[in-house]
Amino acid sequence: MDIDDIKKVDSLWQKTNRYMVAQVMEGYRRDSGTVLELGPFSGGIAIELARLYPKLEITIAHESPDVVEYIEKKLSASGLAQGIAVKKTDLNNLAFNDCQFDLVIFRGAFFFLGEKENLLREIFRVLKKDGFAFVGGGHGKGVPQGIIDQIADELRKLQKKLGGRWLSIRELQEIVSSSQLADNCKIVEEGGAWLNIRK
Repeated sequence: MDIDDIKKVDSLWQKTNRYMVAQVMEGYRRDSGTVLELGPFSGGIAIELARLYPKLEITIAHESPDVVEYIEKKLSASGLAQGIAVKKTDLNNLAFNDCQFDLVIFRGAFFFLGEKENLLREIFRVLKKDGFAFVGGGHGKGVPQGIIDQIADELRKLQKKLGGRWLSIRELQEIVSSSQLADNCKIVEEGGAWLNIRK
């Protein structure tokens, strides 16, 4: 994945991050706890969460050194670098303890679910009991159509360039089934396609 294209996607998503936070927190239903945001498009949601919910302890992680460096610069510019940890980790073998996080977020997961066969099980492993994970792709519930219209075409082009694939609901169900997490996952089709995972 080209870091310049990731930055462009990140810039477009900035218009939707507050809606994403609202959707995540609707599922999470707490204002404190430990949070992990994963993936190359990380940071935007974490920054909004840190601003709105200062009691959250947030970590951002991805496997690309370029992405990790970009996230660190973005956090520094936001003034929140001291409150958010950044870590490099293999997405198929997360460098975190079992039951470490109350909330895990992965926007842009569909870039990886097909090739990282252990990803969903790893997300589940690092969730605490009663933890919640929000995994998938999309703009988020409640985003005004005007914002979607502004960013949709450019996002589509960038996602294609970055190698993103569109998963059908059936394909997503098959991935969930093969991960043996069907009893813990609910597919939600609001503001994109998302897996709500509860432990």
